[in-house]
Amino acid sequence: MEHFPELVKPVKGLTLMDQAYHRLKREIIELRRPPGHQFTEQEVAASWGISKTPVREALARLHRDGLVEPIARAGYVVAPVTLGDVANLCDMRSLLLGEAAARCADRGLGADKIARLSELASDAQFVQLAGPQMSERLRMNFEFESIIANGAGNDRLANSIAQVLDEIERIARISVQISPTNTPYRIRERAAIAEAIASRDPDAARHAMQVRAESGKREMINALTLSPEVARAQITVQAV
Repeated sequence: MEHFPELVKPVKGLTLMDQAYHRLKREIIELRRPPGHQFTEQEVAASWGISKTPVREALARLHRDGLVEPIARAGYVVAPVTLGDVANLCDMRSLLLGEAAARCADRGLGADKIARLSELASDAQFVQLAGPQMSERLRMNFEFESIIANGAGNDRLANSIAQVLDEIERIARISVQISPTNTPYRIRERAAIAEAIASRDPDAARHAMQVRAESGKREMINALTLSPEVARAQITVQAV
């Protein structure tokens, strides 16, 4: 079984609860419900024309995912984004995808997958990160990483990477709103990953993937530090 983040392969829920979960999750990831947005079960259920039960179950699941937080007697709030959490999430991406790239290179990929990786490595057609093509650009980048994740041959590893990429998507969308500039080295970094996997070189594949993941972390952290909320945050130190 292959695993993909929702932007690459949307999940169609089989039950009303699944549908409510995925719909609300996409609203949070796509920032239609931005960090800090407060709402209630009743508001969501009424706007969607469904009962509160599937919404309540979906919110419990989203709480476990860390995307919403309950507020006593006041509903829910979309979880905030902190620099520390973003750094931890990016580190997890680096660790998981670095291992996946090494395993993928060791096992080898079919010619069709290698060709697709090379095709996805370049996104020179996009002038900037933001704009109407942002979702397509993110989808291409996540498809690139998903091919590698599934090529590692470990079902749990691929599933974990898909979940991390779902969370990364929300951070990427926030970062792009603040700083939409393209980085000049992104294509070269992805090409190095594809070449290492095609050459069946696990060490080079792991290194190339970790280099790209670290670049992504740096790009997102740098963008988020430009946020007015970060600029207004108080800096505290312990007494010497």
